[in-house]
Amino acid sequence: MQNHRLAYLLLVLTTLFWAGNFVLARAVHAHVPPIGLAFWRWAAVAIFIIPWAWKDLKQQWPLMRQHPGLMIVYGVFSVGAFNTLVYLGLQTTTAVNALLLLSAGPVFIMLLSAILLGHGLKLLQVLGLIVSAAGVLLVLTHGDIANLSGLENDPGVLWVLGGVISWALYSVLLHKKPAGIGGSGFFAMTVIVGVVGLLPFYLMETFIQNRPVHIDTSLALTVAYVAVFASILAYLFWNKAVELIGANRSSPFIHLIPAFGLVLSVIFLGEQITASDFLGLALIFIGLVIAAGKLRLRKQNQNNQS
Repeated sequence: MQNHRLAYLLLVLTTLFWAGNFVLARAVHAHVPPIGLAFWRWAAVAIFIIPWAWKDLKQQWPLMRQHPGLMIVYGVFSVGAFNTLVYLGLQTTTAVNALLLLSAGPVFIMLLSAILLGHGLKLLQVLGLIVSAAGVLLVLTHGDIANLSGLENDPGVLWVLGGVISWALYSVLLHKKPAGIGGSGFFAMTVIVGVVGLLPFYLMETFIQNRPVHIDTSLALTVAYVAVFASILAYLFWNKAVELIGANRSSPFIHLIPAFGLVLSVIFLGEQITASDFLGLALIFIGLVIAAGKLRLRKQNQNNQS
């Protein structure tokens, strides 16, 4: 019971840290350039994580060298693209919109699993995806389908959606990760690839777009939070919780991210949550429950047959 309590505390803190990442990025969007924020976040993480993970990284390096394409894909779609696209989106859209779209991540994971891995979708899963997609559409249009034609006025939602799809691709492709690659060594490699991949875009933002990062207290505090709390501690806390109670019990806590984030957005950013936002979030969750219920039913049937 004590282990369970510790795991639940770690999961709550992890999701709170991740929610704060979205809210803080929106709060400093006019002061800290998005790619600069992503680059310095992960550069700071690299400084801490590489020495700690060096033993695992060195041990797994021969196997990683045999799969350079996969290592690049993992680093680009997770560290390189996900948060960077979200930070770009938060330049123009609200943290509320970004958090609501984040909740649709499992929808894209199921869809991409069917497309890329050939995991067949049953009728109930398709129904769940349709319901969740309706929720995403409601969030994008704020309850008015006519707003689809005006998305160019808020391109941020499309950037965020791209980030969510990027994370879904990363999650699905983890299925192809070779046995023997994982843990801190794998995390360190994704950080290294992500930072190297972000560097040319950071230089373009700095010198071509003339949006340099100004080193001051605001930047230092922002990078400290997103690197230490939303990256390193969140990673350690999540892994420890999964070790204590398993992935199946841990994964539902992901849904606390939009819940925490919406509250933080209202308190610290003064953003508004509309009825269509709540309805869209509800539809996304209902669709996921429908689809996940089918998955559980299939597992039970398989167990009964064995």
